[in-house]
Amino acid sequence: MKICIWCSKNENYVTFKKLAHTIPQSLGGKLVCENVCDSCNEFFGRKEHGLPAVEIALKEVLNTSKYLLLTQHKEIRLGRFKSEYFNFNYKNNPRTFKFKMGYKLRPNFQREFRRRFRRGIYKVFLEERERQIRDAHDDRFNFIREFSRYDLNDYPVYVQVPKFKAVLYNTEDLLLPQIRFTDYSDEVDKEFRFYSYPLMGHSFVIPTSNQFMDERLSAYIKYLKKTEDPFGSELISIDNIEQLDFRFNYMNGK
Repeated sequence: MKICIWCSKNENYVTFKKLAHTIPQSLGGKLVCENVCDSCNEFFGRKEHGLPAVEIALKEVLNTSKYLLLTQHKEIRLGRFKSEYFNFNYKNNPRTFKFKMGYKLRPNFQREFRRRFRRGIYKVFLEERERQIRDAHDDRFNFIREFSRYDLNDYPVYVQVPKFKAVLYNTEDLLLPQIRFTDYSDEVDKEFRFYSYPLMGHSFVIPTSNQFMDERLSAYIKYLKKTEDPFGSELISIDNIEQLDFRFNYMNGK
């Protein structure tokens, strides 16, 4: 029997008729999680009170990175890139990316946008976790359910600062995005309760438990430095959406 990983309701109370893409289709996602009910699935794609949906916040930011990376492949034909919330200028150096004036001036819009972006990063993790490992109902993920689905409390999303002026990415993962759980990531998760996953040229880091988070984070950073992680050992908390270098300006020393 199917049981939704978000609301914990089963087929006797909710339906599971629609495809729940773990990564938004607008980002190229095609993989689906079976244990997401129609109501929760619709929630992540629905706007609220003039604010972007969780999935739209992900798409608006990460499609920028995806577009910039794919422009390096002349054999891939790209359509015109459009954004509802941002103005872009790809010809300037550094490239500019700013909220459109109507949203820039709207009270609390930027704060709510970045909060929805962070909720989306957790959403992708838990649905991919269920799709591949099928343990998303574990109680240690309750804090993710509360934050990502019900907007309760607040939890960090970090991005690794690249050690070198290079974007580490797989073109296939740009066209069919997914995250991977390996023996290595499982060992790191068990020891530190943190998980990192690359998406659209960035490496995002999130806690997989809300217990002893600060202590575990310090230990995890030391581990990244010790192992000389290729994605970098410095972590930046995404408190402002501009803290994510989705234009890859660091490649130009910016």
